[in-house]
Amino acid sequence: MSEAQNILENFSIDRDACPVCGSDGDISFASRDLMYDKQEEYRYLICRNCKSEYQVPQPNAAQIASFYPKEYDQYAPLKEQKRRSHAKTAVLKYHYGYTHLAAPPLLYRLISRVLAAIKYKDELPYVVDGHALDIGCGNGRFIRSMNSLGWRCEGVEFSETAVTVCRQAGLKVFHGELEKAGFDNESFDLVTARHLVEHVSDPAMLVAEIARILKPGGKAVFETPNNRSFGKKVFGKLWFANEVPRHLVLFNAESLALLAEKNGLRLLYSKTFASPKILLNSWDYLTGNRGKPSRRRKIRRLLARPFAFFASLFNRGDILLAVFEKS
Repeated sequence: MSEAQNILENFSIDRDACPVCGSDGDISFASRDLMYDKQEEYRYLICRNCKSEYQVPQPNAAQIASFYPKEYDQYAPLKEQKRRSHAKTAVLKYHYGYTHLAAPPLLYRLISRVLAAIKYKDELPYVVDGHALDIGCGNGRFIRSMNSLGWRCEGVEFSETAVTVCRQAGLKVFHGELEKAGFDNESFDLVTARHLVEHVSDPAMLVAEIARILKPGGKAVFETPNNRSFGKKVFGKLWFANEVPRHLVLFNAESLALLAEKNGLRLLYSKTFASPKILLNSWDYLTGNRGKPSRRRKIRRLLARPFAFFASLFNRGDILLAVFEKS
């Protein structure tokens, strides 16, 4: 590594401007790494304009790498793929364009419209000979699933362990950052980035690169924690999805749409959903419970479900799902 590269690698950008919209921010909270019980505190500001929350000072690449202990990077090899249910097959075949799939029993075809409206509302429409990319693909489960549906899907993954797991399964995965993969302009019909954008210090660069490699009319799918959730409001700095210090930017529906639209991506729809898991983990942070799940915790899991249901009902769930289309 050259001297210039070494300086850049260890340089922190000490500025308070929002990485989403460039506006100034005010102190939101300070917290430590509760997942691994570390003592160092990290500060987060909240943008006065878009209400994103972001870590200051922005960490450099070496610091970001230090946020991920070895035990964080655990990726189990893919298990044998489960057979797709008749219900899901019917919905995909008759409502999302997967006409090449084998026909399910007649009963499932008859009720497929109801299933599509209730249980399978967020499936991805099929594109003939569609080319898809999963960024932060982990052990490759999504890639394998998409390939089985007729897509040509590949991945990008920063973890060397995960890349090894994927390649052992015969999946095509680039090891490194998206910007260094060298994909051609307008080469993908679909790009997915689930639980990724919150981990990067420059989300604008990531979204710009996604927009560059998408074909016109191509779809971009994001999942990320929602900092306007009921859970965030209740637990504050102890909210599990803060995941300090690994989550560098916390978005909401408006700020993610703002970032995407600046790069020519038009919002098709967004929604939030909640799960009892995030609520229970937040509760454990609040109470200091770090042991194995107890019988009492099983009871709490049942009590957490109504909270998760109402959070999703009022669009204040912990996780934001947003789908965009390239203009």
